[in-house]
Amino acid sequence: MGEVIERIFISKDWITIILLIVITLLIFNKIRNPLKFTKLQTLLYSSSYFGSYSKSSPLLVSVFNVIFIVVFSIVISLLLFVAVIQYGLSNNSDIILFFKILIYVFSYIIVRFVLGFLLALLFEIEKEQQYFSFLKLSYLSSFSILILPFLIVNFYINSHLFSQILITIAGLLLFYFFVLQIKNNQKLIFSKMFYFILYICALEIAPYMIVYKLLIV
Repeated sequence: MGEVIERIFISKDWITIILLIVITLLIFNKIRNPLKFTKLQTLLYSSSYFGSYSKSSPLLVSVFNVIFIVVFSIVISLLLFVAVIQYGLSNNSDIILFFKILIYVFSYIIVRFVLGFLLALLFEIEKEQQYFSFLKLSYLSSFSILILPFLIVNFYINSHLFSQILITIAGLLLFYFFVLQIKNNQKLIFSKMFYFILYICALEIAPYMIVYKLLIV
């Protein structure tokens, strides 16, 4: 008689609910702004989206952008969740771990927004700060759309190999979008190099340290 092997089953009900929320938000944005949504998807190989919407008013605080902030926050939290599980970095239960990561991500976004607003006022660079924030949000929104199908597949095939592939693809895609952001705005960046360095240090590095101090220490 063969030995009975215990099968460990982890419910994916909560993941399904989270993914449905993300998909619903994307569908809402696509129905509400079909052309804008379509152009956003082409950022991987075209910058026509910026030509059409970089002078919109308001540039950042719109329903379309706010929805994508929520979508990206959830998507990046799911990616970090996959990475933590993949490398065994936490002993928390699945859902507690995810919401803990989500709190970190939202805290980072809030801190970054506040710092950006204050620095823009201090150095009188409101337009530049808004433009760079718009660029980053646009690329991250496009990233969320592109990586979501891989995330969905990952959660339902339970493959460590695919999780590793997903993490690698996500990392490469984020790096590619960062390079595009620099490449497509060379003149602006080099003409305001001081502010760009300030932007990198204050709005990309400092928020991590502040969130770490607030939530961990």
